[in-house]
Amino acid sequence: MLLNRVALLLMSLFYFGAAGTLSAQLSSEAIEAAHAYSVKRGGIGLIVKERGEVRFERYAKGHGRDEAIHIYSGTKSFFGTLAVIAEEDGLLSLDEKVAETLPEWKTDRLKSQITIRELLDFTSGLETGFEEIYGRSTADKLTLSLGLDAKNERGDSFIYGPGHLQVFCEVLRRKLKRKGMSYQTYLERKLIAPLDIQISQWRADSHGNVIPSAGMYMSGRDWMTFGEMVCQGGEWNGKQIVPTEELTKCFKPTAINPAFGLCFWVNSYCNRPDAREMDVEETLEIEPLPEDWSRACLSKQAPPDLICSLGSNFQRLYIVPSMNLVVVHQGKKGARGFRDAEFLPILFKGAQAPQPTAAAEVTERKVKPLFPKVIGGMLKKSGEAGGQ
Repeated sequence: MLLNRVALLLMSLFYFGAAGTLSAQLSSEAIEAAHAYSVKRGGIGLIVKERGEVRFERYAKGHGRDEAIHIYSGTKSFFGTLAVIAEEDGLLSLDEKVAETLPEWKTDRLKSQITIRELLDFTSGLETGFEEIYGRSTADKLTLSLGLDAKNERGDSFIYGPGHLQVFCEVLRRKLKRKGMSYQTYLERKLIAPLDIQISQWRADSHGNVIPSAGMYMSGRDWMTFGEMVCQGGEWNGKQIVPTEELTKCFKPTAINPAFGLCFWVNSYCNRPDAREMDVEETLEIEPLPEDWSRACLSKQAPPDLICSLGSNFQRLYIVPSMNLVVVHQGKKGARGFRDAEFLPILFKGAQAPQPTAAAEVTERKVKPLFPKVIGGMLKKSGEAGGQ
């Protein structure tokens, strides 16, 4: 047991940094300036928690601490975390072929080779599924996702979209069937209940399947709790919710996109001489969508161990383990002008950044274009999972 704890500590220090040991903190002036930047661009809430203490918490008029906000693609990070929990539980292996669970894929030359890991880091080559998943079809959208085509060889492209996680949750649904459990219930038992947080509402298809790519509504404080657990290497209130060694798999980027791990955005490439800042939300609005994610980082002036769970309308959960820092940013629907590469330098101005961590090796391969996004077609579902 002692050896296991020592191993976890060393792993935490390697990937998460020496949390809480730095003498420097964010300055109050920098936090206020970051808040002012946010407010001018439709920000409705900002929480800064450093070393376990709330340094700043402020909401725009009409909004408050208990208000549940749609976190959109911030939902994805919960499912990336759930995937590594499922691996620890022996339910799956990240490197197993999806076709082992989905026999429908065994005869397809490309889809038969896709692994669960490649679904979660979006390098599977599978088409985005924006129209199919976010469109107005009344079909079971987990089943519908199985018909998505693989446009590229696995590992050759980064294709952002909801299709990957729909397929992943169909895999979970089949694996959990023998336990008489849905993937929503599994998420509730493994993450939501142990963290004592609440999902006040889900978006779901007409069959009641919650949307894993963009379905959650929760308060900023509850999202902060999830971030604190990640910041502490999977531990919360003295209990190891996610084994540290498993959790770190979420933050290892791919060669095709050095700014993305398993459903989390990362900043590990920021100190490379050839690094380039790519604003994710802005980039995903460009049509045709850019093909090239090589050398990407979120901000050259933010710590290299910064982790980000990112949703539309400027919903952000920033985590910097080496500084024991978690920041929640909430934006209103339709807001414009917020950019991570502008906000983060303001927030970190005057702070002593942690020592750089090693970045992943990156190739110069290009990614294929993504498909246009389609909005709508998702039904609201009350928060059965997560209702405390």
